[in-house]
Amino acid sequence: MRRHVRRPEGIKGILHQVIGKIEKQGPGKKEEIVSAWQNIAGERAASHTRPVSIRRKVLTIEVDSSTWLYALSLKKASMLKGLKEELAQYKIEDIRFRMGNIT
Repeated sequence: MRRHVRRPEGIKGILHQVIGKIEKQGPGKKEEIVSAWQNIAGERAASHTRPVSIRRKVLTIEVDSSTWLYALSLKKASMLKGLKEELAQYKIEDIRFRMGNIT
């Protein structure tokens, strides 16, 4: 008896799913989250990052370089405080930074 072997999903497909989760939160939700992030992070940092999801009260931000990942990690506490105020309805408790392609 042969078992059907499931092949691993490609990263492109996974990214589309994650982005889709933000978009499915309703009209304007994605823009609201992106706008709040840009306000908190600042123009320069925002150009090197993008919010990708909110799961279990954790906002995940993709960062395009390890340098920016480190710099943002140092500012995490103050950024989290600002996001809690601007996005109170999401009850964000943490920010997770990870390397990714932001284009």
